[in-house]
Amino acid sequence: MMKRLALLCCILLLPTIAAASAPDGNTHYGEFWVGGQLGAVFTLDPSLDVPFLGTRDIKVDPGFSAGAIAGYNFCMPHKQVWQRYFGLALDFQWNRFNWHTDSNLVDVRAKGHQYALSFLGRLQYPLMGSERFTFGRLVPFLMAGPSIVWTDFGGGRKTDTDVGVVAELGMEFFVVPHLSIGPSFRYRHVWSDPELDQMMVLGRLAYHF
Repeated sequence: MMKRLALLCCILLLPTIAAASAPDGNTHYGEFWVGGQLGAVFTLDPSLDVPFLGTRDIKVDPGFSAGAIAGYNFCMPHKQVWQRYFGLALDFQWNRFNWHTDSNLVDVRAKGHQYALSFLGRLQYPLMGSERFTFGRLVPFLMAGPSIVWTDFGGGRKTDTDVGVVAELGMEFFVVPHLSIGPSFRYRHVWSDPELDQMMVLGRLAYHF
């Protein structure tokens, strides 16, 4: 009985023994990170028609944005394996949605809100890595993916739930080994009525585990 138990333990430990004996350059280390972001949102189309609101030629003002993001990069940048270039992220964003009619006959103004939950794939290229900055000191990245967007037009008007797509280009700079800051530029298209094209300028602070 004891011999069988010892044999079973050895079999279960084989993956651990193999990982410990593998060359250091082939070992995969994951990286979790969480962050927050602030910025501004601009609607690219200067004039919109909103049929269900009974208004035409509305203007959407630039708005304030805040959000949180959590991600996972498949490998630390200082390891020479292809996984270091890829990652995933889950992003939640809130922004103001203030609009008014562009008409001398009717003056309608309302303060609304937008909420978006986005599922993003990430491509990155770590630069300036070292033994101290194992994630890379400077990391340009591109993220893209689908988004669910809730728009509250304010003033007791309709709340809309729509699907969108998000693309973001940015740069991370590590001020200390586990803390990064950096700007990013995000584009979001929302298939709503009317369709929205939005550009966002964001600043992000993130902690990497």
